[in-house]
Amino acid sequence: MRILITIFLVTLLVGSGHAQIKFFKLYTNNGADFGQGVVQLEDSSYVITGSSSSFADGPSQAFLLKIDSVGNYKWSNHYGGSEVESGRRVLYKKNFGFFICGYTNSFGNGGFDYYLAKVDENANLEWETSIGGYGWEQVHDAALTRDTGAIMVGETSSNVTDNKDIYIVRTDIDGDTLWTKTIGGSGDDYASSITKHNDSMFVIGGRTWVEDSLLTKAYMTYIKDDGTVFWTDTFGVNGDYWINDIEFVGGRFVAVGGASGEGNDGIDYYYNEVDVNGNLLGWIEEVNTGDEDHMYVTTYGLMFDLYTVAHAINPPGTFPGGEDVLVHKFTSGYIYLNGFGIGHTNPDIAGQIIRTSDGAALIVGYSTGVISGGNEIFVAKIGPGVDDYPDNIVDVAINNLVIVDELNETSELNVYPNPASGVIQIETDQSGYASVNLIDATGKRLRSEGLNFNLSMDVSMLPAGWYILEFVGKDLETVHKKLIVQK
Repeated sequence: MRILITIFLVTLLVGSGHAQIKFFKLYTNNGADFGQGVVQLEDSSYVITGSSSSFADGPSQAFLLKIDSVGNYKWSNHYGGSEVESGRRVLYKKNFGFFICGYTNSFGNGGFDYYLAKVDENANLEWETSIGGYGWEQVHDAALTRDTGAIMVGETSSNVTDNKDIYIVRTDIDGDTLWTKTIGGSGDDYASSITKHNDSMFVIGGRTWVEDSLLTKAYMTYIKDDGTVFWTDTFGVNGDYWINDIEFVGGRFVAVGGASGEGNDGIDYYYNEVDVNGNLLGWIEEVNTGDEDHMYVTTYGLMFDLYTVAHAINPPGTFPGGEDVLVHKFTSGYIYLNGFGIGHTNPDIAGQIIRTSDGAALIVGYSTGVISGGNEIFVAKIGPGVDDYPDNIVDVAINNLVIVDELNETSELNVYPNPASGVIQIETDQSGYASVNLIDATGKRLRSEGLNFNLSMDVSMLPAGWYILEFVGKDLETVHKKLIVQK
């Protein structure tokens, strides 16, 4: 077993004097805001997607946030309908604009469907569509094709078993579906990653249920953009295995994920290398204290060395209270060099890591309750030096996700206490608000009550988390306010 993190959290590794760009920033506007995907533009700025309740429309909407090379706000916009949308990945092409790939329950056939939105380079929505069946479909990763279409991968429950199946959807430039594939059996299967190998070929990673062993195995398939499958294989010995992300490095696919079961102490790191013909070149399984799962991988420097991003629960040196993010730097031979951590009292979750134009990396994700009491998008820029990590992740200010005059706020509504654990008081001097709806994080309406200037609402029986209070009136614009319930 190797010790992967030597200095964590409050005392972070300090840069070695390189005058390179590195920063850690949080973005929110008193909403439940989640960073999920990011892309870098030609001018070294970044565009981030995810889900947010800081915007006015709907309990949660997909968004795009543009920041410059040092993290300053440039613009933002939100997309979707009256229920829940989430952007999982953002795809970009110059003079074309952006695809937002995620999921929705505002449109479509089932509980959630794949969501694809086309946005121009100025953040204006051009069109949006949904793809799916009668069950739940959720996108986990996506890639741009050579003809400016999209391939989205994830999961579907639209099957006779109601279990998860791998769901692959290929669209053209206009969002029309060219083909779909559903792969799975009696157990849960899903695709978590898609990586482009060349103009027309992609590798997909995830997990699949193997019926004869009653175990989950790491899954990889090599597929052409027309849907032709060249090979499919599973990996792992005794226990359960899965792949979360794949990178093409030095003529081979490097896959990272996790393992549990026989020989493991909870969840442990899993890593393998596969050639373009699907042959296993080698694998590593690390048994560590606590639960530690490799989530993402990218190259840095000369493109043969690696950054990995892990989620960890209760390994030595991390905060209690939920998952923390660990960033590891490895050589191409998977020899650990150094790393740093993103952790606070409540969960911190990474959404994606990308290689940046200076040969380093940028990570997006979300933290919980650092300053705002809800969820804040985090962006961590790593420099290309030996240990160019952000100097501070604790004493940071909140940056706007939404510019102030875009917020659907009103001084005529007051909700207190917030956060709350018992009875809340709702006061308004507007007689036009006739009712208030209580909505959970999935968009489900939990209750609706009439409102006549003042209302007391008992939230003590609700699970801890964030909720939306939706104020509805005949002649007034609908207003959403976030409520945090604590225990």
